[in-house]
Amino acid sequence: MHRHLLVPDAVEEVMAMHDEDIIITNREGRIIKVTEMSGLHYGLEPSALLGRSIYELEQEGVFTPAVTPLVIERKKKMALVQQTAAGKKMLITGMPVFDEQREVEYVISYSYEVSELMVMKEYLESLETEMDRVKGELAYLRGRQLPVEGIIAHSAQSERALRSAMKMAEYDASLVIEGPRGTGKSLFAKLIHQHSAKRDEAFIEVDCGSIPETIFIESFEGEGGYFSLAEGGTLVLNEIDQLSARTQSILEKMLAKKRDIRLIAISETSLEERMQDGGFREALFYLLHVSLIRLSGLRERPEDLEAFLSQTLEELGDKYGTRKKLADPAYVHLLQLEWKGNFREVRNVLERSYLESEHAEIQLGDLPASYRPAKDEQVGIELEGRTLPHLLDVVEKKVLENAKKRYRTTTEMAERLGISQPSVVRKLKKHAIATGKDEDL
Repeated sequence: MHRHLLVPDAVEEVMAMHDEDIIITNREGRIIKVTEMSGLHYGLEPSALLGRSIYELEQEGVFTPAVTPLVIERKKKMALVQQTAAGKKMLITGMPVFDEQREVEYVISYSYEVSELMVMKEYLESLETEMDRVKGELAYLRGRQLPVEGIIAHSAQSERALRSAMKMAEYDASLVIEGPRGTGKSLFAKLIHQHSAKRDEAFIEVDCGSIPETIFIESFEGEGGYFSLAEGGTLVLNEIDQLSARTQSILEKMLAKKRDIRLIAISETSLEERMQDGGFREALFYLLHVSLIRLSGLRERPEDLEAFLSQTLEELGDKYGTRKKLADPAYVHLLQLEWKGNFREVRNVLERSYLESEHAEIQLGDLPASYRPAKDEQVGIELEGRTLPHLLDVVEKKVLENAKKRYRTTTEMAERLGISQPSVVRKLKKHAIATGKDEDL
């Protein structure tokens, strides 16, 4: 016997929600739940929608096309632009709710009027110049943080690392920069050099792991060696964690000699953990590890990833003489990927997609095949016996989380979502979604 798992009963009702336009249909396309906002865009009372078939409403010209059939067919979240009988255009998103057999049991849809979204878009674009000016002033006021090409520091972790780098630039002590590959460790080393007293002297980078043991001493010592080239300046020891026990011993002895050189060691792994495990010499560790700057992977820095996507699109536009942007589905998908290669991997994927795209918007299909969503990937809500209020909370939280990723303040979120700013604040608190220090709460 079929069991209704969405709610204890399937009574048609108008739900008491004043600021959200949500319509729920069953698998036959019949409307079973609406909110008090539903029908407003179609010129109908909410109660007039209850029990109606979306197929009949589409045939009558109340709206076209319907999103429910598409969601049922493809079994995943879908979005499309819908036109009403009055000529209005609506951005409508449908989300599937599955039963125990992974069949679509219900479709939850919510919508916004396209004209309102366009007005908000134009408004946001008009603020870009002013925002750039304010950001420039803030950068200046945050303690001599002069711009360094390629450094992205919008997240709390990166801001801390940047402050540490600027502080360490004032001293001539050795330091270690740790972090996964592609996180910008070399850029931070250049930043420290550019803001140090040695800024006008040599800046030499060495890939220690690529130097054979047989010529390791000759590479550093003597005329034309790295120590000679870096005299009075900065010597960066890349891949310090790749040195063998023998080359570590050699380097330790060479560094014991007093030299007028600022040493910066770069490692993908924790040198302290390597030392504790016996994989890195203790004496060499203490010679290098006077201070530490640790950079996190992009997976832990979503604000930096968002900023890097925008910056890279601008750079690619300058490089190829065309302007393109990411379509919303592609943008959200890229934010959710793991990015083990960090900035380098992101730039590579974005440039390949930029060249592959034939339109002004880069779509999911323009991404390299290995970066596209799996064909059987489903974005929906599992029932698991949960009630309708709980499921609506899930939908509301997803909408708020996505909006928070795109907009910096609750005012912008409110304008985009079509609700009041106090409502946004209240809902963020309700769902325990953290708010940043720059938000206008």
